[in-house]
Amino acid sequence: MNKLVISMSIALSSLALPNLAQALTWQEVSQGYKTQLLDLGVVGGAIALINRDQSKNTLYFGLADRQNASAITEKTLFHWASITKTFTGIAIMQLRDRHKLKLSDPVVKYLPEIAKVYNPYANTHEITIKHLLSHSAGFRASSFPFKTHDWQPHEPTDFAQLTAMMPYSKIQFEPGSKYSYSNLGINFLGEVVKRITGDDIEVYIDKNIFKPLKMYDAYFDSTPYHLQKYRSNNYYFKNKEFHAGGPEFDTGVTTANGGINASIEDMTKYVAFLIGDTANAAYEGILSRSSLEEMWQPQHSTQKSTKKDERIGLTFFSRTLENQQFVGHTGSQKNFYSSLFVNPTSKTGHLFVYNTSKIVTQANGKRMALTMPIYHHTQLQLFELMAK
Repeated sequence: MNKLVISMSIALSSLALPNLAQALTWQEVSQGYKTQLLDLGVVGGAIALINRDQSKNTLYFGLADRQNASAITEKTLFHWASITKTFTGIAIMQLRDRHKLKLSDPVVKYLPEIAKVYNPYANTHEITIKHLLSHSAGFRASSFPFKTHDWQPHEPTDFAQLTAMMPYSKIQFEPGSKYSYSNLGINFLGEVVKRITGDDIEVYIDKNIFKPLKMYDAYFDSTPYHLQKYRSNNYYFKNKEFHAGGPEFDTGVTTANGGINASIEDMTKYVAFLIGDTANAAYEGILSRSSLEEMWQPQHSTQKSTKKDERIGLTFFSRTLENQQFVGHTGSQKNFYSSLFVNPTSKTGHLFVYNTSKIVTQANGKRMALTMPIYHHTQLQLFELMAK
């Protein structure tokens, strides 16, 4: 993932969940989101509310590519970054349900290289698949902590590079004792899938999730030729100048934690699956409802002072607001920002995404995305619309 550490909690200390009595409307939320982002210079994005009957309200705004003046539409292909982790989690649960692995299995059973990691707690063989799913194994956050120059790869390009770093990596806390977000741990899960099935994680997800859900325009990394006209570029500000990041980039060996590209149209199909429909037999064939609900059970607090209601399940985050549970994930990578959450009780969900990063350095030296207050406020407003 992007080495830029962006605080995903700024402004929440001053933003409370909207009062349900205010009865916000979809028009107010979506237009407010669009207007505020465009005022900050965001090039384009989209927002969707998936309703109880699986119909959806959508708003597309701005441009997918400034040079070509191509407008954002329902077919525009965005990068969804860390929301990919939930797909990798489902892949692991599929293998569990098909008796290919156990969540209690030690990771070294599948990845013996893990034994080379320096572990002051001397219990490396007790680090389990479940620890990786719940970000509680003690591994560092970044897959590639040594990037210092623009000419270096965005991420490691193959697993051998991760293996080479293992003797120089450290378990940072007692495995299983607490939460600490780890892209590296999720990438280990991707390699577990490969070693069990023989398929790279992107191939496995395409076969076992994308295709059954008819997400035919979803893919990893480089855009297929026939879809290139729909691909969104991404944009950033550097030295007070506006730059295009380029539509294509390779997530390398980190595909499992952040490689998915897809349209709102296709991601809505994924949200519908998470919401569930007993009349759709394909859903149970992908993953049983009971296994999905198991993934949503809180395992650890995320310990964020401004998100005291937030817990991590098995790759899904869970938030309880107004006595209702919202489960999902967010993403930020290569100037794309995204959010996906569902309310299992009301059977509603949301998606939003935009393609521009505007970063400032604060007085304390930390870097912050100016769009984040809008991002978080929009989440909370959508949670209100998703309430039962």
